[in-house]
Amino acid sequence: MVDLNDIRSRTQSTAQYVDGMKEKYQQEVLERLSGLKLDRDAVEELESYSDDVVVVYIGASWCKDCRAAIPVLMKLEEEIGLEVRVFGTVKTAPLDPDKQWAIPPSPPEVDEWGTTAIPWIEIFDKNGERIGTIIEKPCIKPTLEGELLHVLKHK
Repeated sequence: MVDLNDIRSRTQSTAQYVDGMKEKYQQEVLERLSGLKLDRDAVEELESYSDDVVVVYIGASWCKDCRAAIPVLMKLEEEIGLEVRVFGTVKTAPLDPDKQWAIPPSPPEVDEWGTTAIPWIEIFDKNGERIGTIIEKPCIKPTLEGELLHVLKHK
């Protein structure tokens, strides 16, 4: 179980995260967002879960897969009120062979949750109990919103 209030105090919404990105990354994310077509069936079903879950995203603007995932989460946050909290300061530790991530600036959760790749998306219920994890890209469904729904339906 995690302390969601603590996580909320150390994270940002997707919009705050994108606002703070370097311009070249921000521009790419906003372009993806403007042309994004979500799976409407998945979004409709996800809406019934949106009040009961918190999605915690670990990523970095330098990561291409992260720049693909964040617009989807941002749109879900906007459209259905899904609570998404972003740890966006992940850095690698190339000079430390025993550590994959530099902590800080990466949050301690990258070690605590066994993060091996980014984006790393944890889904929690409102009490802080882990429901599931999505690592890097959807692996069961073709879209991130579909994968998120799959995790929620099979908890």
